[in-house]
Amino acid sequence: MGWQENVIQYRRDLHRIPELGFQETKTHAYLWDRLTSFGLEPKAIGGTGIMADIKGNQSGRTVALRADMDGLPLQEETAEPFISEHPGVMHACGHDGHMAILLGLAERLTGERNFPGTVRVFFQPSEEKLPGGAPTLIEEGVLEGVDAVYGLHLWADDPVGWVGLRPGPMMANADQFTIRIHGVGGHGSQPQVTKDAVLIASQTVVNLQTIVSRRLGAFEPAVVTCGTIKGGQNFNIIAETAEVTGTVRTFSLETQATVEEEITRIAQRTAALYDASAEVDYVKGYPVVINHEREANAWAENLRGLVEVEGPEPNPGGEDFAYYLQHRPGAFLFLGCGQDDNSSAPHHSPHFTVNERALPLGVEVLYRAIEA
Repeated sequence: MGWQENVIQYRRDLHRIPELGFQETKTHAYLWDRLTSFGLEPKAIGGTGIMADIKGNQSGRTVALRADMDGLPLQEETAEPFISEHPGVMHACGHDGHMAILLGLAERLTGERNFPGTVRVFFQPSEEKLPGGAPTLIEEGVLEGVDAVYGLHLWADDPVGWVGLRPGPMMANADQFTIRIHGVGGHGSQPQVTKDAVLIASQTVVNLQTIVSRRLGAFEPAVVTCGTIKGGQNFNIIAETAEVTGTVRTFSLETQATVEEEITRIAQRTAALYDASAEVDYVKGYPVVINHEREANAWAENLRGLVEVEGPEPNPGGEDFAYYLQHRPGAFLFLGCGQDDNSSAPHHSPHFTVNERALPLGVEVLYRAIEA
């Protein structure tokens, strides 16, 4: 079989052995075995990560291509014959496909050697969980000698044959916050002698919704989502403490700073209105993914005639590929992998799967990044 068929088998093999971030030992062994079978000399990096250089038939620049490795803490509920063999862990975001595509490209390149310069393929652990694997790989030298870096993400919301690629912001700053409210508890029949933390938390959640609608301009995209609200121990006890957690998505440092400031201000002043107090812990997550203009435009031009290239609105999801683009020029795109019957489950769902017709296409998409 050629790489076109093998890339599908690679994905199925990897789908069976999902592992969480920095625990990808079986995945590492599988990738190492395949890379060495291609005649490459892989190198371990970032713990469970791997990199390997493939030399072309003429001089040229060094291009790095990345695939993420980790799965998610989910129990798989698909009917695939190659379902996860690891209880409570599955590939529910397409990382198995990303690795398979990069393996397929490595197989193709080592078989042809008909390209200029050097292609560095690297497999990164722990994309799904902060602080992410990218900073570790960068610190250990994955970008040394690299002129440009590229990556892709399979995207089940769009059909096979579609690519989303644009210069500038591609994915968001992905931050999280925790608000801890301190009141005075007491009996549910005597609210007048308490400072009800659950009430204050509820009002805080409502007030936070005014940040986007009243504190940001119409052309400053942002998302402020409260994901949990916790407080209280019993139906007839007024809670002394409560906690609100959430996420923030923005596309510029200025908007990010404004939202952080407003969350703190609203939380503290809402609590003060009820003679209570609030403390805010704001954690900056992955930074905004910003595609470099020359690399994004050149890659898009190389893809004309192969796929339908669209410049989508920036995606509010987060990606630690952003760190690579802070150090080297490059670009990141979305590759459609939706089911032909429009039955695709969302990413991070226990029912998630990919349309395997996208995998050989992904190899060609990455191949054209080499020439971008």
